[in-house]
Amino acid sequence: MKIRLTLAVLFACTVAACGSSKTSTTPDDVAVDAAGDTAADSVSEDATDLTDASTDDVDQGTDVVDGDTDQPVTDATLLDIPDGCQKTCKNTATGIPKICGPDGCGSVCGFCPSSKFCSKDQTKCDDFCQKICTTPAGKTKACGDDGCQGQCGLCDTGFNCGIDFLCHPNDCKPNCTGKVCGDDGCGKNCGVCASTEYCTDAGACKTSACAGLDLAKGNCEGDVLVTCEGEGALAKKIAKDCAAVLPVDTKTCGFDIPTQKNGCIQKICKPSCKLPNGTLKKCGDDGCGGQCGSCPTGWGCPAGECKPVVGAACGGLITTTGKCDANTWVYCQNGKIAMLDCTPDKCQWNSGSFACIP
Repeated sequence: MKIRLTLAVLFACTVAACGSSKTSTTPDDVAVDAAGDTAADSVSEDATDLTDASTDDVDQGTDVVDGDTDQPVTDATLLDIPDGCQKTCKNTATGIPKICGPDGCGSVCGFCPSSKFCSKDQTKCDDFCQKICTTPAGKTKACGDDGCQGQCGLCDTGFNCGIDFLCHPNDCKPNCTGKVCGDDGCGKNCGVCASTEYCTDAGACKTSACAGLDLAKGNCEGDVLVTCEGEGALAKKIAKDCAAVLPVDTKTCGFDIPTQKNGCIQKICKPSCKLPNGTLKKCGDDGCGGQCGSCPTGWGCPAGECKPVVGAACGGLITTTGKCDANTWVYCQNGKIAMLDCTPDKCQWNSGSFACIP
C-alpha cells in the first residue's frame, strides 16, 4: 500500500527518525555521502534526497496521511476508486432502481429536488417532514407526537400526556357527567363517536356535515367532485363541477390513478350519429368533435340531413329536373341551386320534370 506523507512528516523523519543530521562536525562524526563529500548534509538536502528517492511514496502538495500510518487526516481526504469499480444503482434486496444517493464508485445515482431528500434505500425522494405541534383548533401541544416521529414535549414525573396534548397529573379524577364523548378533564376520553359523527364541546355526538363521504378519496356525483374540508364542527362539503373546468365539457369526475383518489379527469367521449328519435344522422357533429358525414359545399345540415341552399353548388344531387322539397321546387340552373315556392300552386312531377303546377 502507498504511504502518503506530508512535508512535515518528511521533516520529522529526517531529523528524528532517519538520523541524517549531526550536531557535531568532528572527523569522527562526519559522514561521507554518495557524492563523496565529507560535509554533513543539511535538513533540506536530506528532505530533497528522500523526496527524489521516493517519488512513488509521496503525493506532492497533499497533506493527507494513509490510514496505515495511524496519522490523522489534516487537510483533505483522497478518494481512491478501484479499477473496474461496478456502480450499484439498484437495491440489492428488492431490485428496485436507485434514483439518488451514492453509486459506490465515487459518483451518484441521481439527485433529488431541493425540496426533497433521498430516502434511506435511495429508491425515492421523500418530502421533508413538517413538525406539527398545534391542534386543529390552533392550540399549542405541550406533549405528544409532532408528526415526524418526535415529541412536541415531555411531561414531568407524575404527569401523563392526554388526548388534548396537555400534561395531566396521574392522580387526576376524571369527570364525565352528562358527556358521552370528549375529554374527561384528565386527558382521556369519556367515549368515542361514530365515524360519521363528531364530538361537540359539550360532550355530545353530532352528525358530521361530511357524513357519507369518503374522506380519503372524495366522492363523484356525475361530473361533480365532492370532498370534505375541515374537521368536527368546522367540516363542510366542497363541490366542484368538473365539466365546468376549461375547456368546458372535456373533464368529468373519476378515479385519478396518480393521486389514488377521485378528481377531475379527462372525459372519455363516446361518439353518436343518432338523433334522439333513433334516426341516423347523415351529417353534423358526432358529439366528440368528429363528423357523421359531409354535405356538398355550401349545403346546410339541419337535424342531421343535408339541405340545399340557394346559390350553392348542385353537387350532382340536384339536376335540371330538380325535386320537390315540401311545396318548394328545387332545381339546378347554371350549376347553382335555385328554388321556387310553388304556393298557391303545387310542386309536382309533370312531363319529365318537377315544376310548379296550378
